[in-house]
Amino acid sequence: MKGIIIASFGSIYKEAVDTSISVIERKVRELYKGFEVRRVFLSDALVEKWNGKYDEPVSSLAEVMKEFQKLGITEVYIQPITLVADQCYQQMRKQALKYLHSNDYNFTHINIGKPLLTSLGVKNYSDDYEATLDGILRHLNTKALNKSILLMANGQNQLEYSTLQLKAIYGSTPNVVVFTTNGFPTFKQALTLVEHMGHKDVIVVPLALIGSTHLMDYLGGDRSDSIYTLLVEEGYNVRIWNEGLGENPYIQDLFLKHLSQAIRMAERKRVSPQDSIKPAPAAVRVGISKMIS
Repeated sequence: MKGIIIASFGSIYKEAVDTSISVIERKVRELYKGFEVRRVFLSDALVEKWNGKYDEPVSSLAEVMKEFQKLGITEVYIQPITLVADQCYQQMRKQALKYLHSNDYNFTHINIGKPLLTSLGVKNYSDDYEATLDGILRHLNTKALNKSILLMANGQNQLEYSTLQLKAIYGSTPNVVVFTTNGFPTFKQALTLVEHMGHKDVIVVPLALIGSTHLMDYLGGDRSDSIYTLLVEEGYNVRIWNEGLGENPYIQDLFLKHLSQAIRMAERKRVSPQDSIKPAPAAVRVGISKMIS
């Protein structure tokens, strides 16, 4: 038996989760009808808050792994709904490895899909950055170069955001500017790029998967330090895009693509029938079959 886990950091805003994570889950169930599909929040604090507020429970990774074990599932595929391979993602990978090698579980495969921004498009690999930028602009339904598109990442010093900016400058979206709330590139640095572009119209898009009320207030609220207020004070005509990336169908499909790649990679790693004619010793068989990607 096979199982798929859709793993995100989580959110306490059910409406935002319903329009993002839930949609991705429905698409996964339609594509992989023979799989058990489960939702996981990687933040234990958000699991506790969610379950204390809503009737529809959400699980932690540990809880779903125990459930899969009871169901007799041996192959697990985890698709992280995350932008980058941040600390939360790395912790999830370490936890998954423990389940794979634990004597208390019978998992033979645990394969983890890529975060959204991973592949640079070198050699024969797809370009996650170009695909993400293209998906954002297609969803905005604008190719107009007389507007600046300002992407705000609710993160810190992940190099992926700087890479995304370089991909925009050297690619097909030179009117896109990227900044982070707590790291590099900064909002001040982004303003410098917008000034050089010379556009008076700016669309601000959150580089966050779930568009929480708190995030949208920071972007477009009446507060004196909101991005909207600061841009208006600089003389720009500002439009705030009130959706998280998880609501963007093109971004949803990129996550599905990463999940598909993880499943195909696992299938290619399997031992061929010719190789399995002569059984190997038990210890060797375990070493061959237990994998994580």
